[in-house]
Amino acid sequence: MILRSPSDIGTGLCCIFLLFAGQGCTQPDDIDIPNLKFQIPNLKFQRVAHPDKLTFPQLEVKIPKPERIVLKNGLVVYLLEDYELPLITIKVLIKTGCLYDEKDKSGTANLVARLLRTGGTEKYPIELLDEKLEFIAAELNTSCNYEEIQITFSFLSRDLEMCLEILKEVLFAPRFPDDKLEKEKSRILEVIRRENDSPDAIAEREFRKLVYPSHPYGKSVYGTQESVQRLNVSDIKQYHQDYFSPSNIIVGITGRFDKSLPGFIKELFEPISSRDIKHPESTSLQRDYPKSINLIPKEVNQAVIRLGHLGIERLNPDFFNVIMMNAILGGTSVSRLYDQIREQRGLAYGIFSYFVMPKNIGMFIVDTSTKNESVHQVVSLILSEIKRIKEELVKESELANTKDAILNGFVFRFENPVTILEQYIFIEHIGLPEDYLETYRDNIMKVSREDIRRVAQKYLQEEDYILLVVGDSKKFDRHLTDFGRVNEINLNYQ
Repeated sequence: MILRSPSDIGTGLCCIFLLFAGQGCTQPDDIDIPNLKFQIPNLKFQRVAHPDKLTFPQLEVKIPKPERIVLKNGLVVYLLEDYELPLITIKVLIKTGCLYDEKDKSGTANLVARLLRTGGTEKYPIELLDEKLEFIAAELNTSCNYEEIQITFSFLSRDLEMCLEILKEVLFAPRFPDDKLEKEKSRILEVIRRENDSPDAIAEREFRKLVYPSHPYGKSVYGTQESVQRLNVSDIKQYHQDYFSPSNIIVGITGRFDKSLPGFIKELFEPISSRDIKHPESTSLQRDYPKSINLIPKEVNQAVIRLGHLGIERLNPDFFNVIMMNAILGGTSVSRLYDQIREQRGLAYGIFSYFVMPKNIGMFIVDTSTKNESVHQVVSLILSEIKRIKEELVKESELANTKDAILNGFVFRFENPVTILEQYIFIEHIGLPEDYLETYRDNIMKVSREDIRRVAQKYLQEEDYILLVVGDSKKFDRHLTDFGRVNEINLNYQ
């Protein structure tokens, strides 16, 4: 027996005692148990703090700062060097999106974004463009959201000048051929048609409509079947003409490049004439909260739940207080909602709350799925936790742990040069202060328990909210009428 510690020694004594005192055993004459002695080593013990009480030095975050250039025509360019690999990534943000689609032409911005990639340019018809990009192993992708169209272009450093010329063509000299437009329309119409196959897609689309019944934020990026079918090449060209001006575009470049790049960018892009862009003013939003209980009948095993209402705009002065409050309520996997609904009761695989924060007033959403037999219970728990965070001050330890978690996550936003670049482009686009990243930590640390309760009381509603459930109501544990008059939404599932 090898004795490594006092506890091992105690165990050894017990074993020896049992060995010689067991039933049917005799004690040898040559062993005197009472006089048996052990040499206990001179051990030194060090008291260690409980993991919850461990302290660490403050993390020092060195925030890389890209070079910012503004061309004479208003084009904004960010340059961030990264010599780890011989690669370049270009991120482009055009300050437009489906928010600015004409009322009866929803889906225009999304089609423009798709055709930037699939329609080719004046100099490079799509077959030639595809061949050229494939030959140099470059990847060019486009996307559309409510307030921006984005382009991501990745390639080898050696092809930088060629790819910048291609990018110039894609941005300012795209072709919108009839046949490519019809092909993209067919793809989008299929996406729209198949949305009703997914309870989550249904919930996302219909909840947005309920929050924004008469605002462009309430429509789908894709548009509707009717609006997409009526769009033509003239609509696409007009949209491009209206919003694709150097003064309305931000370009970010990161990777391995030399000092001559700024000069080449100016030479390539400055001759492009700029024009004033007039974004149409959308309907102003009032911060009111009409209660609405909605059911979309669908025979599924897991009911999808969306609960929420209008939230805040991105430039709201309460931004940091709100993100801290939401992190405690349901914004992380250690939040109150997650603990109550998943960890303690096992009613959902996951549950999260979040604020969507565009330029105008956004949305507050609690998002989860549960079996039909526990829908009522889950909704009741969500409302209970919203009420609790409005009424009670959060614990000091809860606030401190949440601050640590957010700040520890903030550090990892600077590991990837592309992510860094995206943050600066977003800051430029949304109009945040230049020192936003440098002051982020201080703004988080300023948030108090009283701030948490104040913004919860101001921006959360546990009485006047919108509830949407996609599920089989015949199996619900209790009727949704307990929460209010139910509006049943019947979809066309064809």
